[in-house]
Amino acid sequence: MKSEYKVLRDNIRNNLWNGIFWSIGFNFVTPFIGVLASRLGATNSDYALLSSIPALLTLLLTLPASMIISRFRKQKRIVGGLILLCRFFYFLLIFVPYLNVSPIIALILLVGLYNAFNSVIAVAWQSMMGEILPASYRNRVLAQRNIWTGFCGMIIAFVAGWGIDLLPFPYGYQIAFSIGFAAAIVETWYFMKLRIPSEEIKGTDPESDLQLQANRQDTSVKWMERYNLNHGRAYYLFCLSAIIFIFSWQAVWPIFTKVKVDTLLATNTMMSIDTIIGAVGALLGFQLCARIADRRGTGWTLFGSALLLAITPYFWLHVPNMNWVYVYDFIGGIATAGFQQSIFNRLLEIVTDSRRQRAIAVYTTLTQVSAIFAPIVGMQLYSHVTYEACMTLLGSARVVGSLCFLVILSPVLLRWAGKVSQDRKQAL
Repeated sequence: MKSEYKVLRDNIRNNLWNGIFWSIGFNFVTPFIGVLASRLGATNSDYALLSSIPALLTLLLTLPASMIISRFRKQKRIVGGLILLCRFFYFLLIFVPYLNVSPIIALILLVGLYNAFNSVIAVAWQSMMGEILPASYRNRVLAQRNIWTGFCGMIIAFVAGWGIDLLPFPYGYQIAFSIGFAAAIVETWYFMKLRIPSEEIKGTDPESDLQLQANRQDTSVKWMERYNLNHGRAYYLFCLSAIIFIFSWQAVWPIFTKVKVDTLLATNTMMSIDTIIGAVGALLGFQLCARIADRRGTGWTLFGSALLLAITPYFWLHVPNMNWVYVYDFIGGIATAGFQQSIFNRLLEIVTDSRRQRAIAVYTTLTQVSAIFAPIVGMQLYSHVTYEACMTLLGSARVVGSLCFLVILSPVLLRWAGKVSQDRKQAL
């Protein structure tokens, strides 16, 4: 028993350091992509593509890649290699200003490839967390990781933004992106130190091997069963609610970036301060929502955080300068932290252990469908109606999406979904 707890403690510690170095690399790069795009002459369509192209590539790559990875019993080395490949795009960003082709197109493609590979990594990581973290530890441990990553990211974002503005263009960006890639190497090292119980079983499991062969050879079953995509109606109701909310959530992202960079003329230092303010809000949000989830349940925490996130576009109806943006993004940081943490934990609660990785991959793929079109729809709406009407419409759509998370908590729906799952098990 003591050895099991030692493995758990080691995994918690290594996962924490993995998250810290991920945050260092992430915050040396991503907060400044919007400003870099502006320096490269981005148009309204380019801002939309910065969100849509990553979603499209994620849609095309995540599910097939996850299905291939799931066929291997030992996945840690594969995922570790993908982390290094993904973070290598940090390093390639330093060459963007010197390309003979359109620099903004190169920026969009590199950001897209990074996000697509990162989604595959996230699916595998989430599945591993479901295995190595018992449910009783999950909220607390993930909240601790999120708090530390947010705190470190807050400091790094300020240092990076100040340094980029201090140096002439594009040297500041190049140094920051290079440091980001160096941090990613350490991130990968800590990831490889994680111990995955299912990968440390000596020899082979004959029963598992027979089941794997049966799954490969059985061509008479329905395609959803054959590819392990039949996860129950509760799961797909959850996915539908997530798509509705995430579509309206992501539709506003390029608008926020454009308002900050082009309308309010935010510098890299201002964007750093904005990132710090949002991170402070996230630190509060992670801790608060973890406590609420332990007391009230993850489903209700998800609804509450989504509703708070839904009303933030209404705040942006009055945004005369960046000082107001700091206030709004502080509130948004609290809501986003709670939403991301609770939706992840809720997903782990719904799907079964044996099908967790593919279920997460299907969820990621479905939500990326909305992510492809949401930024384009948002920017088109921004271009054809007044700013006030745009924020009001998108805020109202977010509220509707958040209410979907409340509806699926209805006892009637829960009993219906549970009865269907029970009938299916009896039939099998």
